[in-house]
Amino acid sequence: MSYETQKAVPIAVLVGFTIRNKRDERDKLDDPLEELRLLVDSMGVETVGEVYQRNMNVEGRTLISTHLLELAKNEVARTKATLLCIDDTLSGSQRANIEDYVGCEVLDRTEVILQIFALRAQTTEGKLQVELAQLTYLLPRLRGRGGKELSALGGGIGTRGPGETKLETDRRVIGKKISKLKEKIDRLGRRRELQRKKRQQSGVPLIALVGYTNAGKSTLLNALSGPGKPEAYADDRLFATLDPLTRKAYAPSPGMEVLITDTVGFIDRLPTELVAAFRATLEEALFADLLVIVVDGSDHDWERKLEVVEKTLNDIGAADISRLTIFSKSDLYPVQEEDLDTITIPVNPSLDGLKISAVNGYGIDEFWNQVVDCLQASTGSYAERLNNCQ
Repeated sequence: MSYETQKAVPIAVLVGFTIRNKRDERDKLDDPLEELRLLVDSMGVETVGEVYQRNMNVEGRTLISTHLLELAKNEVARTKATLLCIDDTLSGSQRANIEDYVGCEVLDRTEVILQIFALRAQTTEGKLQVELAQLTYLLPRLRGRGGKELSALGGGIGTRGPGETKLETDRRVIGKKISKLKEKIDRLGRRRELQRKKRQQSGVPLIALVGYTNAGKSTLLNALSGPGKPEAYADDRLFATLDPLTRKAYAPSPGMEVLITDTVGFIDRLPTELVAAFRATLEEALFADLLVIVVDGSDHDWERKLEVVEKTLNDIGAADISRLTIFSKSDLYPVQEEDLDTITIPVNPSLDGLKISAVNGYGIDEFWNQVVDCLQASTGSYAERLNNCQ
């Protein structure tokens, strides 16, 4: 099938690079564009071409080198792509300069993630947080972006004051909108805080499932909360779910009631705009009695992604909360051929930790045993809050 017949679905060329003399874990990856490809797929866009350059020299006007820019232009022309996705963050002028050169729309990594979040947000708070992140990202980039993005925000952007340029008007109106969004999010945050205090007074411990995006958190939540309850949406793609969801569950022994929250997934180089806008949502993890870090044990890149999760938790102030790390998706682990006759559930022996499968139930009983042990041994927030409530 020719590319011309596929225009009903947006098609993209991906551009990636590592910078000369700058330490970058992507230098060690066999497929450094894999994550961007998955992000673009989650955005509903088909990848039709890729270009990549290691040890690139930075070019101020476009960020990417002249050589890589020429490769990207040729690939766009060859595939007739309508979109060029850059695996890094661009300034407004850099984006505009690349668009002028390659002749198609350009999105950087942050914009790709923001678009996915806009597609996935379901709750009022989630939608407000996405809009705040989008405007916060857009504001310093107005000069290089023209006015087309503003039209997508809807409703126009107001009239100019005396002597104001269009750019000044745009910045003023967006600044006001950002302030209003923050006020709305703060009000929702105060309501969440009241709900949190009631929950704390009940003495029911809260477990937060955290981890890299697509690690299997939502599937695990469904397995732990038991049958007869509406299932959390789960899909094998990045950021399939965005809004946090809390469910009641019971540890089989000793019959302990707990609340389990499925949180938004983390990702490498998480845009600062998203961290700031979603702080109220991320704070759910800060008030947990136990953080269950869910790691996709079938992922060849799990160690790097676990480091990203731990760094993100530390960055948001969750360093001192008790943690339990588990390896999910054990039904997908690779198995040595000689083991096929003696093992019915694939379990990767190289993973040193609790291995579970939310799909077939492997390891769930041991998971609950470890959770109960962690909660009972806790000297942190859970035990302190129980004492405060008595």
